[in-house]
This record gives sequence, C-alpha cells and structure tokens, in this order.
Amino acid sequence: MHHLHFLVICLFLALLFEFVNGFHDTANAIATVIYTKALKPGYAVALSGLFNLLGVFFSGTAVAFGILKLLPARVLEQKPIEAPLSIVLAALIAAILWNGFTWYRGIPSSSSHTLIGSIIGVGLAYSTLPGETFGAGINFVKLKEIGLSLLISPFVGFFLSFLLFKLFKRISPKSKMFFPLKENQSPTPAVRAALIATCIGVSFAHGANDGQKGIGLIMLILTALLPGVYTDVPSWVIVSVAVSLGLGTTVGWKRIVITVGEKIGKEHLTPAQGAAAELTAAATIVASSALGLPVSTTHVLSSGIAGTMVAGGSGVQPATVKKIPLAWVLTLPISMILSGSIFYLLRFFFGLG
Repeated sequence: MHHLHFLVICLFLALLFEFVNGFHDTANAIATVIYTKALKPGYAVALSGLFNLLGVFFSGTAVAFGILKLLPARVLEQKPIEAPLSIVLAALIAAILWNGFTWYRGIPSSSSHTLIGSIIGVGLAYSTLPGETFGAGINFVKLKEIGLSLLISPFVGFFLSFLLFKLFKRISPKSKMFFPLKENQSPTPAVRAALIATCIGVSFAHGANDGQKGIGLIMLILTALLPGVYTDVPSWVIVSVAVSLGLGTTVGWKRIVITVGEKIGKEHLTPAQGAAAELTAAATIVASSALGLPVSTTHVLSSGIAGTMVAGGSGVQPATVKKIPLAWVLTLPISMILSGSIFYLLRFFFGLG
C-alpha cells in the first residue's frame, strides 16, 4: 500500500507534466491559424487537441525509450524504494515548476529542454552521493545524442523556413498570403485550407514527439517503483498520456499565441510566414521522432517564424529574440539546479541522508 501511494503520486505528476506541456507548447501549433483568423480559437484548440492525441497513438516509442535510457538502469533499481523515488519525483517537480513559470511569463520556452535538464540534474546530483563516481548517474552517450538534436533543430527550423518562404515568394509573389490580414478581413478559402493543414501537421508532430516524453517519464516511474514488471509500454500509458496532452491544449494558449503572432517579427505574422514555419516544424519534428530524438516544438517553430521574418525583410524584434534564446540557454541549468536541489531535499525527507 505504501508503494501504491507513491506510484499514484508519481503517475499523477507525470500526467500533470503532459497536461502543462499541452497548454505550454501546443499554443505554438495553433498560433498562426488563430492569429491569421483561419479558425476561431475554440475550433483551433479542439482540432489541435485531437491531432495531438492521434500523434501520441501513432508515433511509436523510440523517443520514450531514449528518455528512459538517459539514466542508467541501476540508478532506477536501487533499494529502498525511496532512493529511486527521490530521483523520479525531483525530475517531475522541477520540470512542472519551470514549465509553469515560463508559460505564466508568456515565454516560448521548451518543455523538452526542461525535462532533459531536470533528468540531468538528478543524475548529476545522484553522482555526488558517497560511494558514487561523478557522472555515474547519467548515460553520456545518450545525452550527447539528445543534446545535439536539441541544439541543431532550431537552426534547421530557421534556415528551412527561410528557404521555404523564399520559394513561396518566387512561385507566387503577389499572393494574398504575403500580406497581414486587416482587422475585419478573413483569409481566402485556399489560404485558410493551407493554414489549417499546417496546424494539423504541427499538432500531430507535437503529439508524436512530446507525447513520447510523457510516456518515457511514466516508464521511468514504472522501472523505479515496479522493477521487472514492465518491459514494454502498456497501452494504458499511451492512452493516459494522449488524453492528458490533448486536454492540455484546451487552456492557457493565449499567452504564447500573442508572443508568436506579434512579438517575434517587427511586423505582424502573415499567412505565408505562418505556413512556411509550421510546415518546416512539422517535417523536422516528425523526422526527429522517427529517429528517436526529442526536439523542442517551441524552439523549432519560433526559430522558423524568425527565419520567415528575416526572409521577408521585416526583421525581428530584438527584445523578444533575446528573450527566447535566453530562456533556451537558461532552461537547462535552471532545471538542473532545481531538480538537483529537490533531489537532496527529498532524500532528507525520506531519511536517506
């Protein structure tokens, strides 16, 4: 019964992380379709939630097991049960706290960086315990692989979106997609269809990649609290993560939508810029998921929008552009320090010394 209580608490926190991830990151997927009036917010949120859910169901588990492998198996199979529990809880609490803070401040920060940073933090903190060698709590081979994907993917988003926008401009230079919509203006049916399609693509891609992070978290929990019981991902894990991520899309989207639509470029977002950035983001994230690599939807899409702004000649707003990379740079160390500190507090609370 004692272990059951711990299991329920950890599972609740893992699903809470996915719920927060939903309203934190999915705003990026619906920002362009709402901001360009292709869909009303209620319809956009429902559509994105549905395709996030489908993305989780049809994405496989390669990214999830990549997350699981960040921590060596022996770290999660310690006795007493409170030892691995302090690792899992610290990572979960730190990730939720930083995600919640950046959402509240309207900063398009990365749930992926937050989660990876939290796991690194507890792994390094574990390595400082008596009898352990420093670094023993982290799988550095997997960390290098994941770190490179997180580092490179925003640059891919920027440059591919830049090139795609230039291609759009060359193919149809006088298209209405290249002009911001006026206050009472609605997009043409063709523009609306294009934006809805790219919104669906990013939402599905987000579910495919970020949903697997939640699955990976729950597999960490099951490995720590029920060692040997689960070797494959059970269906109830996929369903619960899909529902949590889908529900998370229904709240909190406004803060990030305003940042994406108005505060990245010096001019308001045009349909062509939104479509180019979202098409690039969807393709990049789906490819990364197929390779088992976690990437940041937030950073790929934000970088893509910046790329289209530069390609269109309007440039970017220095204040926002500084804020996003700053959050990118700070997220890893802050989440590491936060999770490591919580790890030590939990060990003290559990009487582990």
